[in-house]
Amino acid sequence: MAEQPQPAPPQATGSVEEIVREAARKFGLDENHFVSIAMCESTMNPAAINYGYSENGNPSGLFQHLSGYWPARAAKYGYPGASVFDATANANVTAGMFRDGASKLWECK
Repeated sequence: MAEQPQPAPPQATGSVEEIVREAARKFGLDENHFVSIAMCESTMNPAAINYGYSENGNPSGLFQHLSGYWPARAAKYGYPGASVFDATANANVTAGMFRDGASKLWECK
């Protein structure tokens, strides 16, 4: 049985909620709504991994990005090479995607 990858510790400073709120403000999103999505997706846990679901990787990180899609998404939104477990990168990439109309990719609304 293959060993499961272990997430890197979050690289962000400040509270996770403040990171999420700051990303929402940066991209013109409703802060409270964006926080509620992070709570729904990962209970605001930047190290969360859903091993029960796999489609091009496991949903991982604060907003549960499919790990196989993360590198391209991170690069597109200014975080090339960032870990999916980096709370700041995850929140900002997600906020950028939401701003650009990709919110339908998330189950939590």
